[in-house]
Amino acid sequence: MKQLSSKSKKIIIAVTVCVVVLALVIAIPNIYLTQIGKQTQTGTPAGYEWSAQDSYDTQKITSLDMGDGEYKILVLTDIHRKNHGTFAKELGINYLLDGISEIAIKNLVKKNSPDLILVLGDTVLTSRNDIETEKFVKMMDSFEIPWACVFGNHDDEGRADKNKLAEILSDSEYGLFEYGPSDLHGAGNYVLSLEREGQTKYAIFMMDSGSSHEFEAKTDGINEKQVSWYEWNMQAFKEKSGEYPKNMAMFHIPLQIYTEFQSDYVMGERKEDSYPGNTDAGLLDSMLNLNGTHILAGHDHSNNFIVDYNSMKIGYATKSSYNCYFSMGMTGGTLITIDKDNNTTENIVEF
Repeated sequence: MKQLSSKSKKIIIAVTVCVVVLALVIAIPNIYLTQIGKQTQTGTPAGYEWSAQDSYDTQKITSLDMGDGEYKILVLTDIHRKNHGTFAKELGINYLLDGISEIAIKNLVKKNSPDLILVLGDTVLTSRNDIETEKFVKMMDSFEIPWACVFGNHDDEGRADKNKLAEILSDSEYGLFEYGPSDLHGAGNYVLSLEREGQTKYAIFMMDSGSSHEFEAKTDGINEKQVSWYEWNMQAFKEKSGEYPKNMAMFHIPLQIYTEFQSDYVMGERKEDSYPGNTDAGLLDSMLNLNGTHILAGHDHSNNFIVDYNSMKIGYATKSSYNCYFSMGMTGGTLITIDKDNNTTENIVEF
């Protein structure tokens, strides 16, 4: 067997040393940051107590003027910044995947020019969830477009609790996040009013569907008091305008009925089972009775289908990153376009 020359041995040694040094340069800071990431960050609850007997002040609702033309809503979900289960994250794979995903999101926004962006949770999954949430807010504000989000089941699986994350989101320049009633399930239950000539044409209900630590307690999902709050808001809208406006619900964990949708999709695909919350407390029935038009969730990354169910569009937003698991050809966003006559079309917009 031919032996390596002295020069070849030196090259191999040099390459090996470079690889080892590079690995250490990446790994040591990651290990250090993982340790400091365990420092608890606790925020102050910023909500208010709510009762169905409360009087309603429509001036407190965040309103957005849709103008007299098309109005486009881009829905993103499951971005999973610094996903803690990513393969070889200690070697910086997370940074690479997040970087590629951020470029893709920016291109998606530029290409579609939405008027509003909604983010349906699991934005981050890391011990340093406060830091990654701050970075995400900075990216979203760079678009100079109104945006709103809800929490997913993983966002608070880090050193910062939901109260701290809510403080960060509330400091956003273009963000519309509100803590909402403190006695509802989770944090971040609030309403957006899309208006033309001062009249609400669509109400968007942003709702917290629970956290991973609630699964075993069987409390994740949409709870009864959240449904009562939804109905209370809808009655107030009717009292103001004489009718129930069209309305959408946006949250992270799908409803139990999602398991029944196995075919007849008006768009998108199913490539995995649905993993719904433990309860929906009758939200779907209430929305069917109160002019509901859309329910969108995230959570199950390899599903982006939408069905037409009793004239409602129900389904998934499209996963919006390459971090954590995904199916090829099923990453990007879901675009809802409201035309000048307040009718909608839905499209999957891929990276």
